Amino acid sequence: MAALDLHRKAPYRVTQAPRLSVVVPLRDVAPYLPTLLATLARTERQDVELLFVDDHSQDATPDIAAAALGGFPLARLLHLDATTGLSAGRNRGLAEATAPVVTFLDGDDWIAPRYLDEALARFEERDVDVMRVDHTRVTGNRRDVVRNPIGVRGRPVDVREHVLPVHRPSIVDFPTAWGGFYRRSFLLEHGLTFAEELLTAEDRDWWWRVLLSGGRVSFEDLNGYRYRRGVTTSLTQIGDARQLHYFDSLERSLVAVSADREAERFLPKLWRGYLAILLSQHRRAARLLPAVRQEQARRNADVLARVPRPLLHRILIQMSGSDVEVLRTLGLAVPDPEVLQLGKRRAPADLVPDVDPDAGSGGAVR
Repeated sequence: MAALDLHRKAPYRVTQAPRLSVVVPLRDVAPYLPTLLATLARTERQDVELLFVDDHSQDATPDIAAAALGGFPLARLLHLDATTGLSAGRNRGLAEATAPVVTFLDGDDWIAPRYLDEALARFEERDVDVMRVDHTRVTGNRRDVVRNPIGVRGRPVDVREHVLPVHRPSIVDFPTAWGGFYRRSFLLEHGLTFAEELLTAEDRDWWWRVLLSGGRVSFEDLNGYRYRRGVTTSLTQIGDARQLHYFDSLERSLVAVSADREAERFLPKLWRGYLAILLSQHRRAARLLPAVRQEQARRNADVLARVPRPLLHRILIQMSGSDVEVLRTLGLAVPDPEVLQLGKRRAPADLVPDVDPDAGSGGAVR
């Protein structure tokens, strides 16, 4: 194995308690991990704690991580007791973290130089519970800047006023745990851990719960995260039953939103997003195993039969006719012919932003 140039002089003499804990779940990311490690090494602050959590990798991932530990002032390699997924890795890291602020990285992504330095400085200046940042989506040689759809930057906002509108992307449609920095005590006090039964789409459920928890939140003009899209061994590319966990994630969100004091206001947004995700996943169904496609069809029909009738017309009347027609093929009973007539005047427009529907489910599987 080639030695990694971490731009560090080891060993370190740590003289201060960590201010930021960085949780990095790992699963078979040996081809990508050296890039992440090299970019982490450009962090200048000495009070950043790195927690690598290996999920029983079958390649050289744990060896690469272990060899790099000495190049950082505060770094540990943790091992899960069983292969349990990204959520379990994040939860283990969150439980082991000792800093007041925490963030998450995926092992196949990387960061810009001094990204963590700048982010932590802003977090401490803002005095918030959650600080969201922008990112760059990397697809091969292509780079696309992805900004949170909110105009108010650099100060705390009432996030409940930015969950809507129903029919346009809003902050709720960008559910990535790695897209922010969080006060650890806030996450723990509100039970904002990740659902370990979800092996994909875990961030969707989690992000809704974060938004409903009443914390102080800011959005920053800071773009230092590089999200690597289209990794062939990523769980987002595998066609087995785990791909259907978006149903379970959204059902958990329905429970959380239905129990909220503003349920009547937010449920149309959630249901509109649910329909958009059904459309998006239907378009990607060819990658699924035949039995999984059958189960997807069954669950599509079940969900579409449960959309509250009072909401359905309000949602469908703003959708394109072609999208409504697809939903009809999936089992939706359209209650009003007017919906189709109005929809024909609109071009198809998916509510879901152009990111992987289960972004955040990085890492590889056997």
